[in-house]
Amino acid sequence: MNGGVPGPLLRRRLRRVLAVWLALVLLAGLTVATAYIPLGPANMAINVFIAAIKAVLIGVFFMHLAGPYAVPRIVCAVAAVMLAIMFALSGVDYYTRDGRDGNPAAHARPS
Repeated sequence: MNGGVPGPLLRRRLRRVLAVWLALVLLAGLTVATAYIPLGPANMAINVFIAAIKAVLIGVFFMHLAGPYAVPRIVCAVAAVMLAIMFALSGVDYYTRDGRDGNPAAHARPS
């Protein structure tokens, strides 16, 4: 027993977690700050880019997607495919509406 002093590996992990946490907090602050800057359509693109950076940081460091095991990467890939399918289905629903009242177009009924 070393008197409760964490070993060098634990200290290195703690520093890495704190650095990633600080980066996430700064990126969240940057997201809030961009809401007050009138950038027009670029505002959305910048915020989506910042969100993508945050998602990569969380995936790599907290979900261990860069680790040696394939199962977390497979689960993440399946989740991404399911999300893409849901976006595609929502897009199909949106683009097949007639646009008048938000309801699907009425089909002619045979008499």
